[in-house]
Amino acid sequence: MKSSPVWMLVLGLAFAPFAYSQQARYVGENEVPRPIDVARALAGSNFKPHVRKRGLSMDEPAAAQAAADSVSAANGPSTPEVAAATPVEPAAPGGALDVAIGFALGSAALRPQASAQLDAIAEGLKLLDSSQVIIIDGHTDATGTPAFNEVLSRHRAETVKLYLEQHHNFPASRLRTQGFGQRAPLDPANPLDPRNRRVQFHLG
Repeated sequence: MKSSPVWMLVLGLAFAPFAYSQQARYVGENEVPRPIDVARALAGSNFKPHVRKRGLSMDEPAAAQAAADSVSAANGPSTPEVAAATPVEPAAPGGALDVAIGFALGSAALRPQASAQLDAIAEGLKLLDSSQVIIIDGHTDATGTPAFNEVLSRHRAETVKLYLEQHHNFPASRLRTQGFGQRAPLDPANPLDPRNRRVQFHLG
């Protein structure tokens, strides 16, 4: 029995969100994710935001607005060089968030725009259960030697961990880092793709 055009359209719409969610969990170097999207990407369908502010409990969407307000207040006026990222779709039941953190070339030193990214990510992580461990994975592309990239990726993950500890008071015991060098590219077919240079966040 041949599928009718109507059924083909229905099947296409059913699978479209999944394909989009797989792509939407990547945040470019000049993008800043919304905190609520960071939390949803990591916790997926299990995400239920809960924020306490001045003795009051707030759930979504109040929690989302509170997180956004706190990031805006901390960062001050937005800069025109940093664009807002496409909303991140959740994975189910949980997933990972790949972010092209702004590092200096061949270095673990953060560029100025990286602060806005990490501040937004930190606010998103604060919406998660405080007992959850956050894994920070460093990745590089295939430029340079494998040995150098292995060390560089580990140092970049450690830099992100240190930023979250020093600027957002995350306890060290809640953050774990790993360096994969060029061994786990986002695009295996193109090892030199700049998207392979990223930091990945997921729950332990």
